[in-house]
Amino acid sequence: MAATSTRGNPSLGDILRSVGVLAGVIAAIAIVFNLLSDSDPRLPDPVDYQPALAVARAEYGYPVLAPEPVPDGWRATSVDFAQEESGDRWKLGFLIGEGDAFVGLEQTDGEIQSYRDDRLADFAADGESTIDGVTWERLLEDDDQPDRALVRVDGGAMTIVRGTVSYEKLEDFVRLLR
Repeated sequence: MAATSTRGNPSLGDILRSVGVLAGVIAAIAIVFNLLSDSDPRLPDPVDYQPALAVARAEYGYPVLAPEPVPDGWRATSVDFAQEESGDRWKLGFLIGEGDAFVGLEQTDGEIQSYRDDRLADFAADGESTIDGVTWERLLEDDDQPDRALVRVDGGAMTIVRGTVSYEKLEDFVRLLR
């Protein structure tokens, strides 16, 4: 009498054990990967905005602003500028201090109302700030973690200072603008 073998014909139990072992190995790899990965979010690389600022200041028909001096711990993370039929646009963004606090500056001299409607669509009036004798409109975003904005139109150009910080910190930023 010959012995029978089940090697070529696995039972349902053999299949379930194999799937369980494979799932355990995949779970262990996932756990190790998560433990070894950096839990801190990667911050954007800093940008050198000075060349773009020089071009914009030379070519735009309004005073292009930037903070001077930039406080310690602040880093410019975005810059964008464009000359278009709809106006000359300037944008500059900073991460400030610890954490993810952000302050951004935007300026345009064309189609001011449509630009404002686009950039501040979810914002509502929230009073005024007077900074060095100049009145800025305060706006608050309708959101669970709202941005705040200070807005002013002067000499045919609109300036928006917007961020994830308090109005007081936005006012401090405005005082640095040159």
